[in-house]
Formats: sequence, C-alpha cells, structure tokens
Amino acid sequence: MATIRRSGSGWQVLIRRKNYVGPRSRTFLSKDLAQSWANAVEERTKKVFPNIPFTLREAINDYINGPLLLHRSAENEKYPLRVTAESWLGDIPLSDLRIKHFAVWRDERLLKVKPNTVMRELRILRVLIDWARDERGAEIKDNPARHLRVRGTGDARAPFFTDQDEKRLLHELSQMSNKNHLRLTKLALFTGFRRSELLSLNWRNIDLHKEKIYIQRKECAARGSSSSMRIVPLPHKAKDLLRSFKNKEGKIINLTKGSARNGFDKAKKKADLNNLRFHDLRHIAISRMWGYGMNALEISACSGHRDIKMLMRYSHYFLST
Repeated sequence: MATIRRSGSGWQVLIRRKNYVGPRSRTFLSKDLAQSWANAVEERTKKVFPNIPFTLREAINDYINGPLLLHRSAENEKYPLRVTAESWLGDIPLSDLRIKHFAVWRDERLLKVKPNTVMRELRILRVLIDWARDERGAEIKDNPARHLRVRGTGDARAPFFTDQDEKRLLHELSQMSNKNHLRLTKLALFTGFRRSELLSLNWRNIDLHKEKIYIQRKECAARGSSSSMRIVPLPHKAKDLLRSFKNKEGKIINLTKGSARNGFDKAKKKADLNNLRFHDLRHIAISRMWGYGMNALEISACSGHRDIKMLMRYSHYFLST
C-alpha cells in the first residue's frame, strides 16, 4: 500500500490505495520516521476498509458473495471462479500476481478445455482483479491478467443449419407436452433474442398494437451492475406467434431456465443436431435479418449489439441464403 523512497536529503512515503482519504505523500528526515507513519496509515485504513482480500482465493470468495450476485451471467461465472479459487493460483497473494502465474494457469486449463473457454474465464478474472484493486483496496499495482493472450481462440461460431434441420427440430419440439418449448425456439429464430431475455419477457413488455418489445437487461460485468432498456421492433412472424397465444398475462414463456435447457437438448438430440446450441439460434436469426434486407442499424436495434464488430461476428451470410 505504501512506498518509501529516497527524496533529496529525506525519505518520502507515497500512499497508493485508491480509496484512501487523507494525505497521500509525506517526507521525513529519517527512514524510521517514514516507516512509522506508513504503518500508522496502514493500521488506520484497516479499520476503514476491513477484510481487504489478501490472496486471489479471498478476492474470488468476496466477489462471488458480492457484486457477482447482481450479474446477469452469475451462474455461468461462478463455476470457473470456484475452480480457480481451489487451484494453486488461489493461494497466490494478490500483490504477488504476475503474468507468469496466469501463463501457467492458461497452459494447464488448455489441457482440459478449449481456447475459447479459457478466454472467457480470463475475461472474468480480469474484471475480478480490477474490482479487488479499485473497490476493495487490494495491493495490486497492475492487472497482469489483462496482458495475457490465449492462442487458438477463434471467431464466433458459424452454425450450419438448413431448412430441413429446422423442420426436424421444430417437429421434435412440437411433440412435447409443454408447448412452451416450441414457442421459445420459434421466438428465438424470429427475434434473435437470448434465451434469458425470452424467459424474462412478460406480456407487459409487449405492445402488439405498436409492434414493439421493451427489454430490460442487466449490463455485463465489465459495465457494472446497472440495467438498460432497449426498444425492439416486433418482427411480423413473432407478432403472429404471440397473437396465437390464448393466455396474455404474466410470463410469455412459462419455463424455468433448467426446463428450457433440458427440453431443447432433448429435442436437438432426437433431431440429430447434437452440435447445435440454443445460442446458435441467435446467430441464425441475425444472419437471416441480413437476408431480409435489413441494414446494420436495424439489426443492432433488434440484437442489442452496441459494437458493429460484435454484430458482424454474429452474422454469417451463408445462413441467410
């Protein structure tokens, strides 16, 4: 937290804790006096900032029980964080973390999972370490995870999905007793929405007369814990499907996350589409929008992408032909 260095004929103390309120530097005639003042400041800050995480494991545990609870992808982030916390990397003090530690961690993870998975886990760790430094006052001069690169990471998936594939998938979904599984997949293909967005939609979010959908969505971890609203034009196929629903109160798709996932997985296996993921439907829907003649601004309004580069990663022109 404190750095003591020679300054002219004296010794200067620099306080580097971001949230510290008080004098950040002071010069003393002797090094002993400088060290005594630095120790006093450290003791005082311990009272102001209790339980400052020391190791990466402590920071991960604090993060899981704190800001992660507000993240929209909390469940997906929690597992890799716990794995990291229980590994040797979790025992490293935050102040000692270097890029070499993350390089060894990366190489070990690559023996078990794919490069894109390692890259996703690395992004989570980058945000976590920034939080530990900026919000909890951990002794971290630089975030080494932000300097690490993962080779072998590819661009977005380009799912191969023919009209016949779609017919087989929709047929298997139509055989299920709960018709919400079929409705969920159809809406995903019509709108390009994420599964979490579709499952959270209520009828009050839909204006069939104005042909608008109002989506409230939490920001990603890198942007904080706030939420944003976007207004999406309602595609004609989605409007026709919604109008066919008899019950127009409460949730549009009355399924839990687990039920929705299991139902789709069963249907895709029966349709012999084992490599298909539900999120691939988002790629397919966005690619079809290009085929319908929509421009980038219109598509980004539907998909919610702020960055045109990210939008293009979701677009595969051969899917729209």
